[in-house]
Amino acid sequence: MVTTSYSWPNKVVLVVEDDLSSLMLLKAILSKTGVRVLVAEDGESAIDVIQSKLKVDMVLMDIKLKGLSGLEATKQIRKLQPNLPVIAQTACAISGDMERCFDAGCNAYLTKPISRDKLLETMDYYFRRKIAYELLEVINNN
Repeated sequence: MVTTSYSWPNKVVLVVEDDLSSLMLLKAILSKTGVRVLVAEDGESAIDVIQSKLKVDMVLMDIKLKGLSGLEATKQIRKLQPNLPVIAQTACAISGDMERCFDAGCNAYLTKPISRDKLLETMDYYFRRKIAYELLEVINNN
């Protein structure tokens, strides 16, 4: 198996996860990429981080959270930052879950247990796409 190395030293990823073992796995995977990781344990905290105006380049959103669900949090984040990539991650992969995630505004959908390669490939795709959107905004504003 060929493993690609990813490096995003100037990126900030908000990990919204209430399960400690899942959080530790994500942090271990992300630690090798150079990203700065912010953590929120629930949907309300995730929205607080986005509202705080901290720089966030991507959100890894657990769907099943205590309190405000990941789907509801994503809907509110979309209102605040429509172009912020949100990647859903869930252990509950039942019929209709993927569609509900996309309907809530998630850009991608990953099932747990998280595959390191699939996660990093997905993140890379959306980081590259976000850069393209930012360049288009600069060009259009000049």
